Amino acid sequence: MKTISIRVTVVVEHQGRILLIREKTRGEPCYSLPGGNVEYVETIPEATRREVWEETGLLVSMERLLWVDDRINHSGEGKHTIAVAVLAKLMGDETEPMPGGLDDEEIEWAGWVSLDDWRTLPLYHDAWRELVITALTSPDYKAEYLGNMLDGKQK
Repeated sequence: MKTISIRVTVVVEHQGRILLIREKTRGEPCYSLPGGNVEYVETIPEATRREVWEETGLLVSMERLLWVDDRINHSGEGKHTIAVAVLAKLMGDETEPMPGGLDDEEIEWAGWVSLDDWRTLPLYHDAWRELVITALTSPDYKAEYLGNMLDGKQK
């Protein structure tokens, strides 16, 4: 049966730094923004809070939409994911992520990086690099549709 899933990708900026995770992998270390699948009857803001909490132990609140992209893999039986990227703000007094995330999470590391470090770290999706910088620094930034992140033809 062919299915489609929806995920959130969360950009959290605090004091000029971006919250990143590094998932447990067998290959080279690769960094990513927090996020994951939206559960049945869960809203985007609810998924944003839950995913960041599970992966970092930090409380956030969704502020605004940043971009939407598809991840369509045509090989095999195919897989289609729609990703909704959002900007979220830190809530409460806790600012230090939990090493390894919460139970059952495959997170090796979570932490804050400067925008300068963000420009050079190996990322799961390189297309995010300039998008995040522009979203955080441009007062004219508007949410946009990026296309299929897996075909190399993103906007």
